[in-house]
Amino acid sequence: MKKIFFVLLALPIFAFKCSKKNTRDGYLEGKVIRASCASLVVQVLNDDTVGEDGWKDMKNNNAVYDNVFSVTNACKVADKLSAGTTFYFKVTQPVPNDCVYCMMFDAPPNAKYDITDISVTGK
Repeated sequence: MKKIFFVLLALPIFAFKCSKKNTRDGYLEGKVIRASCASLVVQVLNDDTVGEDGWKDMKNNNAVYDNVFSVTNACKVADKLSAGTTFYFKVTQPVPNDCVYCMMFDAPPNAKYDITDISVTGK
């Protein structure tokens, strides 16, 4: 009888330990919409306040995206990210950098940020 009582008492405690948190505190979740030699465009999936709304991707039949921005330090992170990649990251205001871009104009979003602390979650 004591064993059954102990199991019934312990079950709720262990049940609360099993829940997983899908988001990381302080991190944004994003998806790479486009990666080219001229721009790296990211859509934020878990925060509606970051990025530009109504951006049209002229390279994808003018598909419309919300919460998108251009990555200004793409040369420092491009080896980890390609189109379709989902990842967690932090954003900071752009700072001058030595990234070299091709001269192709592909109409990136007007919102621009540096990204740091990248953790790739899927492709």
